Amino acid sequence: GIQYKDSTSGILLRGAIDNILSNGNKIIVLDYKTRGYPLKEDTHEYYQEQMDVYNFLLRKNGYDTEDYAYLLFYYPKEVMESGEVIFDSRLIKMSTSMHRGEKLFQDAIKILQSDTPPESSDDCKYCRYVKERREI
Repeated sequence: GIQYKDSTSGILLRGAIDNILSNGNKIIVLDYKTRGYPLKEDTHEYYQEQMDVYNFLLRKNGYDTEDYAYLLFYYPKEVMESGEVIFDSRLIKMSTSMHRGEKLFQDAIKILQSDTPPESSDDCKYCRYVKERREI
C-alpha cells in the first residue's frame, strides 16, 4: 500500500494500488475490477475518486505520475458445465487529477474534524440509505 499523513491534522490516508505501469519516468496506476456482468457505458466513472486519490497519494510520496490511469475489468463471458468460468475483459483509460484527489482528502478532513455532520442530500445514495434505515 501507499500512504500520506496530513501534517496539519495528523490524519493518515492509505490506499492499496493493484499494479503500476511505467511510461518513461512517469508511472501509471492499473487497477483491476471484477464484475458479475458486462460494463455499462458509465461504469468506470464510479471509480473516478479512487483513481484521483491514488494519483494524489503517489505524487505526495514523490512519484511523477501521468494524468491518467487504467481500469481493467473482468466479467464472466461463459460458464461451462464443469463450473469453469470463462472471463472477458475490458481496459478503460481514464483521466485522473491529483488536485481532485487532494480536495477530496481535505474535504474529508474537514468533515472528520467538524462537531456537526454535513447536511444530507436527496441526491446522495448513502444519505438516502441512512434515512431509510432510520425510518424502519
